[in-house]
Amino acid sequence: MATLALISQKGGVGKTTIAVNLSFSLAKRGWKILLVDADPQGGVGFSLTEKSKDAPGYFDFLFQTEDSVPLTMGGAVIQTRLPGLSLMTRGSRRALDLLLAHGIEGALAEGRAKLLDRELVSLGYDLVIYDTPTGLNPLAMGLAGCADSLLVPQQPGPLCLRSLPQILRMVAAARAGNGGDDTPRLAGFVLSMTDPEDSSSLADQREFRDLLPLELVLETVIPVHRDFREASRLGVTVAMLRERPSASSLIFDQLAAELESRLSLYEEEDSTLKNRDDYARLVD
Repeated sequence: MATLALISQKGGVGKTTIAVNLSFSLAKRGWKILLVDADPQGGVGFSLTEKSKDAPGYFDFLFQTEDSVPLTMGGAVIQTRLPGLSLMTRGSRRALDLLLAHGIEGALAEGRAKLLDRELVSLGYDLVIYDTPTGLNPLAMGLAGCADSLLVPQQPGPLCLRSLPQILRMVAAARAGNGGDDTPRLAGFVLSMTDPEDSSSLADQREFRDLLPLELVLETVIPVHRDFREASRLGVTVAMLRERPSASSLIFDQLAAELESRLSLYEEEDSTLKNRDDYARLVD
């Protein structure tokens, strides 16, 4: 059992796109995946299911009190049409209203996040993937401290280079909160929102890779691609846009294969995937 949190210091780096499509690719490879939308923007739910508008989810549990309507973790998990891939939405409108009204104090975010993480782990998935809020906020820090590994999407460019020390300090702070042990591990930085036709973008990628040890930057690069926007609009993953896998969807298969060893996943597990030709929409 492993947990992975996607974190980013700034928005617009493709974090939710990566979370959704990486989860799908890992499930295709035979792993039992739970994707948790812990971002108040609710990008995961909007990308995959109309049920996200009303379904109880992560923030319902985060704000659950003795007076709340009883909820169970298993009951809030939505099974998709791809065997092995489940998701938990951000939560109900009531939970979001509470979030807007009260915010999340640091101790509450970190303490509750750790309790919820233990309950999610107990559900028996091979990997729980958190799509976290953007920025160095209390909830993102709490989720980073819960995770075994962190994946950091970074858009190469001057702003990315300036924000790099903040991300590294976030990782160090999360480890310090765990008693200074080696968790969370840094699964790596994945360069995203790149333009392969732009020479300046390629130069920015080279500069970023030169700043860090080779093993900290994944080989897979996520480009800007119209398929990503179209898939989100239709409520499907990129792999489901066309009958045959497109080059844009194979990028996430490559990322999944590259991360398996970094997340201590192993290929000898049997795959339960039967047929992926009839997923008009993962959920509904």
